[in-house]
Amino acid sequence: MNRIDKMFDDAKKKNEACLMTYLPSIGPDLSRSNELIDGFIESGLDYVELGTPGGVPWLDGTPMQKNHKQSLETGIDGEKAIFLGKQIRDRHADFPILPMLYTSVIVRMGVDNFVDLLLESDLDGVEIPDYASYRTNDPLGIHAKLRKKGIYNINFCDGISLAEEGSRNYELLRRIATDVDGFIFLTATPGVTGSTGGVNVPYLKEAVARIRAVQEKYGKVMPIMVGFGINTPEDIELVVNEVKADAVVVGSAVTRLIQSNTPIEKICDFIKSLKSATVK
Repeated sequence: MNRIDKMFDDAKKKNEACLMTYLPSIGPDLSRSNELIDGFIESGLDYVELGTPGGVPWLDGTPMQKNHKQSLETGIDGEKAIFLGKQIRDRHADFPILPMLYTSVIVRMGVDNFVDLLLESDLDGVEIPDYASYRTNDPLGIHAKLRKKGIYNINFCDGISLAEEGSRNYELLRRIATDVDGFIFLTATPGVTGSTGGVNVPYLKEAVARIRAVQEKYGKVMPIMVGFGINTPEDIELVVNEVKADAVVVGSAVTRLIQSNTPIEKICDFIKSLKSATVK
């Protein structure tokens, strides 16, 4: 069983949602990143987006773009970021790890080499926001090669979640919702990451309910994670208990603390407060 599936099964038994955050790959030796993730896991983090620099981070707001810039300036590339994942795996056998990166990074590495590195590092999935295989029929073969090796390629879903049945967008929604591994990443706000405008509960409730209805209709119900603009324990409580999401990711809020040189102990206290809000 993929660690992601086991994580969601365990969370369901405990009647809680899963918590993800974003871990920047901090050069030159990755020691800071390793120290951070050890503290985060001890503080209750369930799984992690592994920041993998490169490409044009069009989906990322200012905090994440700064991560990309700093990582590249300190000598971190795709291969070294995946090596960070291997270092984490060597210490945390059951913890799900998903590199988040852009297509150009994979092209530079070579698709087969990229998949092989993920496999050798025993990583669980990837998030590639600018490679929507369900829209483009997987032109580089990335999705097919990942699936063949049991590595999950996470589908992103936005406002298309409200598409009318019978429309062209509804067919796309069907593909997003049913040709899926691991979970669906539902974006809470339009635009880039890092929003601080609060949670649009009515939209998200409708979006989550609609995705689940499509999944039930076609016989494949998978977890839904909400991200973008989730910043506080109060935001998480809304997403978990009113929206009824299965998971939540808090990225930019944690990144801001890291970039401001907040002591690790205080960042871990923040992680604990976020995790405590995932109880249903």
